[in-house]
Amino acid sequence: MGLIRFILACAVVLCHTSLILGYSPLSGDLAVQVFYIISGFYMALILNEKYVGKGANLLFYTNRALKIYPIYWINLILLILWSILVFKLGYPSTLSFYSIASSLPILTAVYFIFINILIIGLDSIFFFGIKKNGSLFFTPDFNKTDPHVYSFAFNTIAWTVGIELLFYLIAPFIVKKKVIYPVTILLLSLVLRLLLAHFGYVNSPWNYMFFPNQLMFFMAGVLSYNLYKKINAINFNKTMLMVMHLTFLFIILLYYQFFTESYIKQIILFLAVTTLIPASFLISKKSKFDRIMGNLSYPIYISQSLINKIVVIKKFPKIISVGFTALIVVIAFSIILDLLVTNPIEKYRQNRIKKSSI
Repeated sequence: MGLIRFILACAVVLCHTSLILGYSPLSGDLAVQVFYIISGFYMALILNEKYVGKGANLLFYTNRALKIYPIYWINLILLILWSILVFKLGYPSTLSFYSIASSLPILTAVYFIFINILIIGLDSIFFFGIKKNGSLFFTPDFNKTDPHVYSFAFNTIAWTVGIELLFYLIAPFIVKKKVIYPVTILLLSLVLRLLLAHFGYVNSPWNYMFFPNQLMFFMAGVLSYNLYKKINAINFNKTMLMVMHLTFLFIILLYYQFFTESYIKQIILFLAVTTLIPASFLISKKSKFDRIMGNLSYPIYISQSLINKIVVIKKFPKIISVGFTALIVVIAFSIILDLLVTNPIEKYRQNRIKKSSI
């Protein structure tokens, strides 16, 4: 499923820049939620089949951190340096907001430092406003605050990774249990989502940045893993698996080019993804090409904040569109990160798993 994750990451880049001749696979929010379903599947898979035995949870947490943080911190450092450069040249940047609120209260300053460095809690920036004295206050609608608290995040797009990290924290205590547990959590998350919508909390951040509402997607991925176990236990027809895999690719690439946008359309998308993941995984799991493409998905996703800021400069040469240019540059940058950073760390991560199973 590496190719699918690669396509989803590219879709989010296009969402934050511009379409390519009017085309993008999925909208950014839907691409992220499909990511969550796939993440739920993979976490259930590795926690049940890789991270087993004494000390498995600690190994899982530390290995996840090794996968997430090095690439994120490299981008964070570059974003801070870029912000300083732009600020010194007299243009608006993330640093501009810190200069406005130069005398932040200690708790606010600690909060910003914590979420920027550790990512956990970065999603909370959409639930706060900031007063003139620098103190934070809860707000149900961040769009009505000025300045927006998310402007103090150097890598704003990383809030979705903060959601992922929250799921990682609880995943070991859910995915190894009977299927009734993820089913119950999915239903509770869905009910909460419907209740909030009923009381008027139907838009962002409640329908997108609120972790309890997003849990349903991760749980759908866990249920997809349970379906995978059943399919894997029988001699399923390979031709049928390939058809299902290609159907998955078709849905990601072309489904949203047809029909009018609606909740029914979204439900069909999420049900199809949940159902088709097992076949797609079985077909692609031994493909080196698929693994390479999948490895690029996270660097592409987390590096787009930096690359987008650079590419939108008027003097930066554009090819076809801003979106296409950003995509080419971020893919090239991600390949470099994958070769120099991800690959060595990945070898170390896998060696840790092997040693733990001896």
